[in-house]
Amino acid sequence: MGEGTRYHAADVAAWLAEHADADPSPARRAGRVVAGAWNAREFYASAILPALAACLAASGRPVRELEAVADRLARRFGAHLHDVGAWDPNPHWRKEISR
Repeated sequence: MGEGTRYHAADVAAWLAEHADADPSPARRAGRVVAGAWNAREFYASAILPALAACLAASGRPVRELEAVADRLARRFGAHLHDVGAWDPNPHWRKEISR
């Protein structure tokens, strides 16, 4: 998806529910965060992965699947997630998730 693309929280939530087996409520919360970040053109891992981790945990899914789910989600919506510390305003997001 190119410049000017709008991401919709409901679409992200539906994808999470269907393809990541997320419960509806956590999927909606994560969908709002992901769509909001992507619409603000924040394609950093730290912008979405904590919300996706919370979604997986609240849905009883293993958080170890986080990076695979994020990768599939980004591919589905045509986004490229930056996971480079020099670009990422919060390069220590993995520590936040592992707590």
